[in-house]
Amino acid sequence: MERFLYDNIVKIAIVITLPLWTAFALAEDVEEVVVFAQQVKATETDPLTDTKLISGIMPDVTYIAGGYGGNVLYRERGTQSVHTAVYRNGIHQNTPGSGWYDFAHDIPSGEDVKVITGANSVMYGSGSIGGTVLIQDTIKKGVTGRLGNQSHRYMSVAPTNWMQVTDFSAKQHARNDNEEEDTYENTSAKIIADAGDFTLYVNATDYSYDYDNCYTASFSQSNDCLQDGERFTVSVRNEFFTIGRAEDKAEYFTEGVSTYQNESSRDFFRVGDTVKLSNLLEVTYGADGSKDQYMEYEQDNYGVFLSVNAEFALKYNFGLRAGNEDQNAMRLGIEKGQFFINFGTSYRRPNLYEVFGDSYVDPNENLLPEEGVGYEVGYGAISLFVYDFEEAIEYTSGYMTTTILEEAIYDDAGTLILDAVTESVWNNAKYNNSGAYTTKGIRFSNTWGPMTVMLKVNDTDQTRIPEYVGVLTWEETFKDVNYKVQYAGQFDRKPGAYDFLPEGQEFLDDLKKLSLHITKRFSNGMNLNFSVENITDEEVEILPYYDNQGRQINLTLQYNW
Repeated sequence: MERFLYDNIVKIAIVITLPLWTAFALAEDVEEVVVFAQQVKATETDPLTDTKLISGIMPDVTYIAGGYGGNVLYRERGTQSVHTAVYRNGIHQNTPGSGWYDFAHDIPSGEDVKVITGANSVMYGSGSIGGTVLIQDTIKKGVTGRLGNQSHRYMSVAPTNWMQVTDFSAKQHARNDNEEEDTYENTSAKIIADAGDFTLYVNATDYSYDYDNCYTASFSQSNDCLQDGERFTVSVRNEFFTIGRAEDKAEYFTEGVSTYQNESSRDFFRVGDTVKLSNLLEVTYGADGSKDQYMEYEQDNYGVFLSVNAEFALKYNFGLRAGNEDQNAMRLGIEKGQFFINFGTSYRRPNLYEVFGDSYVDPNENLLPEEGVGYEVGYGAISLFVYDFEEAIEYTSGYMTTTILEEAIYDDAGTLILDAVTESVWNNAKYNNSGAYTTKGIRFSNTWGPMTVMLKVNDTDQTRIPEYVGVLTWEETFKDVNYKVQYAGQFDRKPGAYDFLPEGQEFLDDLKKLSLHITKRFSNGMNLNFSVENITDEEVEILPYYDNQGRQINLTLQYNW
């Protein structure tokens, strides 16, 4: 822990000394600009009631394969997770090594989250057609503690309004083919400090995750596996300018021996301004760029963007982005009352890992980019969308090929005299272009009094995406006590190439979850929450060999001052 804090304090000091002279004007933050003809969901995480950040962003997320620490990605509207951009405190977080952002290690400690949907690929990069998630750290003085079954322990302390430390641990069973108890531990710290016209944001996480079924150096399988990782983001911002760095490191151990490691980082900047030419015309313009690093490989990405909001009878938005390596995109949106329609293009450059691979994945420097077009039309609570991609990039797992060097020899009676001479060669995994695919669907979300209904229908060529999704939430307050009951379900999940189903079964198991939250907030700053997740104790396989976690009962006490 001491080393973890020391290393990150050094990084903070380095970034603070970066030249700040380019931030010479104040304007509205370009990340908060309202763009017409799109849907925006804003939420605020609360460690009193939230146990997973992803659940606050996507209430239809029922379970995470492998429990805490298991990979969990934002996959909305049937697109691949690499088509969603994630920003924390103004810094682009999608890792250069994978192109996605893994929410598995985000333990809620008080964050403002905004989700922007629709074909809006201009402000946040040419490849963010699947949506954009903006995470803004906040700190509220106080302490929060949680106890739960399955050895669930959570403690968060914010002695001031500029510094907070959170420690979390859980015991769980990562796989269903053994009874071994696995541990997930996570310690995170964040700092928010004002410095004149600028604000310093720091977010650092150190985690370790026990899991099963990894390979030793001799390629035998073992259940003594450990992932040890660090995340670090630091940014200096004002209303006009953002500069900072994001790092992601992970090392994997089998039976105590380091077997694999990766390291990636991104140095990022954004500068922009919003000019209100009249009450009916507003222009936002700017530029951003990054230097991405994965292991010994590097990649530069930069571009300029323009977004124009106009209101003449209808509300209009036009966006244009021009970037290096043909990373260009455009967007058009029209809005009238509750009606809206938007159109956008997408261009995703292959990331460093897809191009260069590692010791387990062969390089493919001939990969074509993923280009697509998105359309969305909506009225009030309902929207329809279609995304057409000309090309996809897919992971192809490793395989063995066997070549016959000398044919087997048989006598005239057909009896084998001499076996054939063969040579077997292992082919590493590789990323390849897999052609076009389409994803389309319907979204509905509305609230009637204490009842909120969210329904989704997905029609996509992508696997493991549920065709039908539903979330029903009832929330009411009686005598100053808040009661919340939520049911979430994912149905008809199409299996992938490596999913093996029982004979006669067409889809992966449905994922259903019923939860209860009872919250009491007192006037003296003391708050109490009792929750039961997975009330019916559903037992279901999310992915092959990975079940959900059973019924979870938590008692959380919070005191703010």
